[in-house]
Amino acid sequence: MRRTIFPATLFGLGLCATASAQNVNWATFQEDASRLSASAGLGSADPEEKDYAWADLDKDGWIDLVAVRKQPFTTSGRKVNVLFMNENGVLVDRTSQYAAASDVPGDQGFLTPTNDRDVVIVDVDLDGWLDVVTATTITPGQPKHLSHPRIYMNLGEIGGVWQGLLYQEARTPDWGTFPNMCGIDAGDVTGDGYPDLYFAHYQQSADVDLNDRLLINDGNGFFTDESTSRMTASMRGSSFGTTCSIEDFNGDGVNDILSVSGLGSTTGASRVAISYNNPNNEGFFNVLHEPYTGAPYHATAGDLNQDGMLDMIISDDGSDRYMLNMGNDAFGRVQWSPDFTFGGSDLGFASNNLVRDLDGDGWAEAIIADVDVDIGGCGRRLQIYHNRGGVVGGMVTLREETGGGSWGAAGLPQLSGTHDVAIFDLDNDGDLDLVVGRCNGTRVFLNQRDVMGTTYCDPAEANSTGFPASIYATGSPVAGQQSLTLTGSSLPQDQFGYFLASQARGLIAMPPGSMGNLCLGGNIGRFNGAGQILFSGPAGEIALTVDTTMVPTPSVPVAIAAGDTWNFVAWYRDFVGGSSTSNFTNGIEIEFR
Repeated sequence: MRRTIFPATLFGLGLCATASAQNVNWATFQEDASRLSASAGLGSADPEEKDYAWADLDKDGWIDLVAVRKQPFTTSGRKVNVLFMNENGVLVDRTSQYAAASDVPGDQGFLTPTNDRDVVIVDVDLDGWLDVVTATTITPGQPKHLSHPRIYMNLGEIGGVWQGLLYQEARTPDWGTFPNMCGIDAGDVTGDGYPDLYFAHYQQSADVDLNDRLLINDGNGFFTDESTSRMTASMRGSSFGTTCSIEDFNGDGVNDILSVSGLGSTTGASRVAISYNNPNNEGFFNVLHEPYTGAPYHATAGDLNQDGMLDMIISDDGSDRYMLNMGNDAFGRVQWSPDFTFGGSDLGFASNNLVRDLDGDGWAEAIIADVDVDIGGCGRRLQIYHNRGGVVGGMVTLREETGGGSWGAAGLPQLSGTHDVAIFDLDNDGDLDLVVGRCNGTRVFLNQRDVMGTTYCDPAEANSTGFPASIYATGSPVAGQQSLTLTGSSLPQDQFGYFLASQARGLIAMPPGSMGNLCLGGNIGRFNGAGQILFSGPAGEIALTVDTTMVPTPSVPVAIAAGDTWNFVAWYRDFVGGSSTSNFTNGIEIEFR
């Protein structure tokens, strides 16, 4: 391995005290109203409550969006749903063309007003085409096809033409009264490969108290209620069930069920509860655990610290929380960390929440919508907590970087009155975009990161900010296009740095004068020419647009050709414990075409 010698002039540079980069612009978005094509009342000016699910329904390579709608808050006002088909990066209302069919006379599928509060997209019959299932609420005195959950079957293609969705009434059981289903999730709990359904129920009156329900798939996409035979009454108990999820929380190979009751469960307390599936009798639940009993309203599972285990974020009527998965106890239950509050101000009374990696650095953010599903009011705002990373499997810091509603994410205004956020790659450029459903309309924000490449050597060694720096690439991986930009983020403030390149990965542990690891091998070149030695400034960030015809090597610059693979790292100066040192980001590998 060729050893890289760093210039003494850079190692000798010393600046004054550094500080943690609290106000870093860690993501950039741009609003684009042209990405939504629908009548104003169903799109840009839609005043109704909206909940989202997204997937590629017609298999054209573009992710589509389902919006279920109802009159806001705890009301019986029914509204039509909307099927937005993604047509080359534009969400187009195609409800009447593809989602208006039903096997119930007079019913018009999505165009029939229903009181749907949640939706999931899942292939219920495993025919290779994704279907749509809704959770319907507060519809007293109406027939089953209006008051009960609805399953829309994907009809697939005929002659290469997608046939759309068909509502089929008989696929769900009849509970004999109107159910109030607020949350839904799908997942295989029996081990037969077919997705089952779980519904979070809330009790509106003493006359309607079904509690949560577990529906089992017969293998053909028809469901029977086997709640009482597979789960105890205390597992299903809910006074105001708002959300649920089917996940393998303890990593034993079988799916468990998380449910949230917000106003007091049958056990007498608000709770986040996990019912653990018995791995020795799959499909039957034998352990109930209540890891959180504050004032929860919604909960979502996701890996916050990159250890492969599911952590949890909780929307709480008081202060929102997150809890880390610390492994299992002797009974197979997850041992949860204390419930941490997020950094920054908390506005209370939140609802839908998501765990998604908005900046593509491997550390997932927490996104929490602000409109309470029960209590009126649209005066709070969406909260986005940036995950600043840490040690894999260890603690993380999630905070609103700048407060005041800008989150350190440039291009996002304060978004008050948010019901839900759909987060997916709308324009197929490799990063996650936002469709924000608000009290006064729907807005689309495109992520400007245009992610490419694969990071490795994660995470880097922490620097004086207490966190590791990271590298990402934006632009185009097409050789010769001259649009590749490298960015090093979470650097100490006001320090010098530059980028390095090689066609080989490697690991040089703590080169002289450094407290980090250089994750390059082979012939390593330095971008340290005129204008290429950069300053991190108050944002703690450096960026360089690369001339792909002049990539440095130890001898002469070379041009990147189609088919080449290159690796990049950022080196930067740091100041730790009164001493001058340096450090590195992780690495990123880019294959050019």
